[in-house]
Amino acid sequence: MAVSDVTVLRRFAHLDAQASTALFHLPPQPLRASTDVRDVGAALGAVLYSPATSPRAAERLLGGYWPGVTAMVFCLEDAIADRDVTEAEDRVEQLLGLVRDRVEQTGSRGHVPLVFVRVRSCEHLEGLLERWGPLTDELDGVVLPKIGATLAERYLSVIASAQRGRDRPLWALPIVEGRDIALRESRLEALLALRETVEAHRELVPCVRVGATDLSGLWALRRSRDFTIYDIAVVRDIIADLVNVLARDPEGPTISGPVWEYVREDPVFKPRLRQTPFVMEFGAEIGAELRRELLVTAIDGLLRETLLDRANGLHGKTVIHPSHARAVDAAHVVSHEEWTSAQAVTEAVHAGDGVGVSPGGPRMNEPKPHARWARQTIARASAFGVLHAEHSFLALLQDRDARA
Repeated sequence: MAVSDVTVLRRFAHLDAQASTALFHLPPQPLRASTDVRDVGAALGAVLYSPATSPRAAERLLGGYWPGVTAMVFCLEDAIADRDVTEAEDRVEQLLGLVRDRVEQTGSRGHVPLVFVRVRSCEHLEGLLERWGPLTDELDGVVLPKIGATLAERYLSVIASAQRGRDRPLWALPIVEGRDIALRESRLEALLALRETVEAHRELVPCVRVGATDLSGLWALRRSRDFTIYDIAVVRDIIADLVNVLARDPEGPTISGPVWEYVREDPVFKPRLRQTPFVMEFGAEIGAELRRELLVTAIDGLLRETLLDRANGLHGKTVIHPSHARAVDAAHVVSHEEWTSAQAVTEAVHAGDGVGVSPGGPRMNEPKPHARWARQTIARASAFGVLHAEHSFLALLQDRDARA
């Protein structure tokens, strides 16, 4: 197979050229175009988690069965039973062998989805790196669980040592769910220590993830499909402090949103997904049907939480079902109005101008306080694309990939 015969890894690659041109003012760029840690952090959107024991996950990921899935984590920790660890490790090793064969066959890694593994402990990670040897070169990164102030340094030191001999970074994705960060009396000290550790290893940490399930479990809490994580007060406060401490540095890592657990469940409260935007995008009949489908499959709750993630400074999201991936990525696409505002703010900063009205007039642009938002929006546009003015992100929710 020649390199030209394979599809370059990018968002919404299921769209043909005509559909992509019709929807996008600027199309998404290839996801493996850069190995800079900041670009990788900006490009990580929906990341699908799967138990590493799943018998067909590797085949489906590499075979393009899930066209909306661009990054996947094979979990060797909480998603599998302790008795199945060896089987799960064997399956990941086989996956890495398949990735190596694919790269050698095509002469490129540009079409291969990002592959991560979630380990159980520092000792487990060290053992896997030794066991898999050269095959770890096919791994894009490691998800580090139960991270608090103490574990972070141990894990990241192991990851740093694993860079030797690699032609690209082995990324570290810490999941913040340690008890020291969860509890109010120890949180600030733990977060400050975590920030210092991450800064020391910044070139290896594109993203810090929020372990909302473990954090909620400390108080025996679990949100229903009618609520977002921001309705769970103790977890909301942890997220706010995490953003406050880790995201204040413009060069700091991306903080990713927590998992949405629901695939299907009837709501109790009136849906917040309005009908008008669907009618405007698709017409009355198709718009009403798509809206109904999103409500039945609890995607409305996922979309709301994803938009709240973004509003609160989080970017990207853990997902547990392929049907969630495209919805999360769609919610990260840059609208035409956002794009023109970001461009206008950037130009005003360079020109030393003051406050002005955004192009088209929907909002105020104030260059100095909006400059960082503009930079992040332009970075997001590279990975997720910019829509034409007449479209909303809802246009990308048709023909969702619901295969399991």
